[in-house]
Amino acid sequence: MYATAFRPGPIEEEPVAARPPAEEIIWMRPDRSRPAPRAALSREQIAAAALAVADAEGVDAVTMRRIARELGSGTMSLYRHVRTKDEVIDLIVDAALGEEDRPAGPSGDWRADLHRLAEAKRAVMLRHPWLARAAAGRPALGPNALASTEYALAALAGRGLAMEEAARVINTLNAFVTGFVQTEVEEAAWRRPPEEEGDGGGGDWRERTLPYLQQVLDSGRFPHFTRLVNEAEPYPDTGEAFAWQLRRVLDGLAAAVPE
Repeated sequence: MYATAFRPGPIEEEPVAARPPAEEIIWMRPDRSRPAPRAALSREQIAAAALAVADAEGVDAVTMRRIARELGSGTMSLYRHVRTKDEVIDLIVDAALGEEDRPAGPSGDWRADLHRLAEAKRAVMLRHPWLARAAAGRPALGPNALASTEYALAALAGRGLAMEEAARVINTLNAFVTGFVQTEVEEAAWRRPPEEEGDGGGGDWRERTLPYLQQVLDSGRFPHFTRLVNEAEPYPDTGEAFAWQLRRVLDGLAAAVPE
């Protein structure tokens, strides 16, 4: 999801025989939907079915066979549109990123624009808990990912930043959001107040951890950690924590963005 992933490096002329086929990646290939009246399958339908499976069961449950079953289609029919599971993941990552709630264009206040973009990314990643892990480090070349990056670059345009510096600003913001949400999602699976746990809660982690934690506190070896345990909120508001940390990230980035 990083801006530097968009730059392939200097383009040099190669012998025609050495060049890869022109349709190597999915975004370069046309969507081969079947015209009516034959049963239609489209790239969009495949993405929607795969997205539903990922949301319900996790991205590891997304397989060609499972998507075909969800669509009532033969597995081989999918290969008209996608060649591999990795291409399916590209599709659903981009489909999810298309849900970002951001303005059509920047406001002129780069900090407010990037703040809103970060919040929009977090909201989408929480809606699709698999997304932060699946998107991390993946080249973001789909149309929705490109639109998101274009928005961020436009927010920074005209401020005297070299494109490499603008990319670093965006990458720093993306790394913060992705890392925060990955931790937030994983912790949500086990660290919940007792009243929110229900039948399948994470109370067992307390039963396993509390005896050890009490032993650590009683040892006197970690006075600052002991104070943290005794004084900090045991179930902090993650939204509030995200907002606080995001402000600090933007404070730091402000030093690199000329006013």
